[in-house]
Amino acid sequence: MDKILLARDIFLLLLYVLTSLLALVGNSLVFRISLQRPCNFFSQSKTKLSLSSIRIFLLNLAFADTLTGLTILFQFIFCSKYFLENYFFSSYICVFNKSIQMLGYNASTLTICVIAFDRYRLIQNPLQKYYRRKMSGTILPIWILSSLFSSSCLISMKVHTYFNSYDKLIGCEILFPSTGKYFSSDYIRKIHVLCLVFLFYLIPLLLISILCILTMRVIARRCIIGVQQFQTFEQTRTRSIGLLMITFILFALSHSPIHLIHLRDFVISSSIVSPVLSTTPANKCNDSTVYLFFYWLSLFSCCHNPIVYSWFNRQFRTLFFKCCRSIFYCGRH
Repeated sequence: MDKILLARDIFLLLLYVLTSLLALVGNSLVFRISLQRPCNFFSQSKTKLSLSSIRIFLLNLAFADTLTGLTILFQFIFCSKYFLENYFFSSYICVFNKSIQMLGYNASTLTICVIAFDRYRLIQNPLQKYYRRKMSGTILPIWILSSLFSSSCLISMKVHTYFNSYDKLIGCEILFPSTGKYFSSDYIRKIHVLCLVFLFYLIPLLLISILCILTMRVIARRCIIGVQQFQTFEQTRTRSIGLLMITFILFALSHSPIHLIHLRDFVISSSIVSPVLSTTPANKCNDSTVYLFFYWLSLFSCCHNPIVYSWFNRQFRTLFFKCCRSIFYCGRH
């Protein structure tokens, strides 16, 4: 085994495992801090996260990212050559795990769009109330649409078996190659990739960019009442605009490369190159360094989402530090 390939594969595996652990820990903190009651030592403090729309949407985002974080570990376990050869149900778990990963990704993407709209709504009409019925009417369609699309993976998904080569650690192949002349799994896969790119990347990216521009426009045009509020207003405006820019940049950079690769592999290449003339074996999958890195980059959004959408919340930070101090105080006494 080549030492360079071995070092690359070990580094990538550690990167995936670390990403999964960070996603689970980070989103668990979002759940704990958002749902827990005030700590006893600070029970007199008035710092609480109110039951607002942004809190509900953050919890929904954390749940979606937790699903993605769990599936990262399960993918390399249940899709490994050892499990697929020794347990008959591993192939079903492998496909089901990939579908759950797609469900978490889709729900997370749609939730980010809803959060961007909710932030624009709050800045445009700060005094407008947002009732729970409206929030449930927003969250439920997110999971219904995401579930419908991820369930299609059960038809178009191919089982990838990992750790099957002695030449390198991360080697993969397609366990069930596509067969059939009409409506083959390759054809379904092409439609699936196109729908994924348009419904869960291009359209959300366009919506987020428009909402960010509209929100920054409202912030820039807002008048200041009183000279004493000028400094506070400038800090709030700078923080809000910075958060919006980070939201757009992270979403675009995280998901653009992997979608471009999917379009190249499943749409463009399959349309130009005939399967008869193709030099790539039908049962081989993409395990290049570029693909594995960009695939990790798309999954890494489940780690930075808790930071971007929770850590930048002043009330969340205050409650986090106070609860940490209370835990430290209780531990010493």
